[in-house]
Amino acid sequence: MSSEERAEAILAVEGEMARIVRATRAFLLENAARFSSELSPSGFWVLRYIVKNAPTSPGAIVAQVGMDKSVVSRQLRVLKDLGFVTSVPDPSDGRASLFEPTPATLLRMDDIRHEVQAAYSGVLDDWSDDDVRSFVRLLGEFNDRLERR
Repeated sequence: MSSEERAEAILAVEGEMARIVRATRAFLLENAARFSSELSPSGFWVLRYIVKNAPTSPGAIVAQVGMDKSVVSRQLRVLKDLGFVTSVPDPSDGRASLFEPTPATLLRMDDIRHEVQAAYSGVLDDWSDDDVRSFVRLLGEFNDRLERR
């Protein structure tokens, strides 16, 4: 590949990543609505993090989901008011709280996880196992490098 072809290919990566972002955003909207019509996409994102990392602190959520502290605080209040999470005092700091999903939330998230897996399976069903593994590996490496920038 010439340097000009490589430069064009790298620019094409940006275009394809923009398509992934649009599709991911649309998928997030769908999943938030599937979970609850009262849940915003940012609330769903926070809830997903809590489900995967419970019990967790607001600071950990802010650090990992890339949202402002005030947005996370608001979403935690909404999630708690809707009965999707509970909070307990942090044993290492009684002034702080740790958040956990409710049992009903875990069941619903498991249903959504299966729906998401089915959707991605439908997209990738004609790919070989090696192609799927390579895609995951390359996408992971790409994301790792972006995060280290």
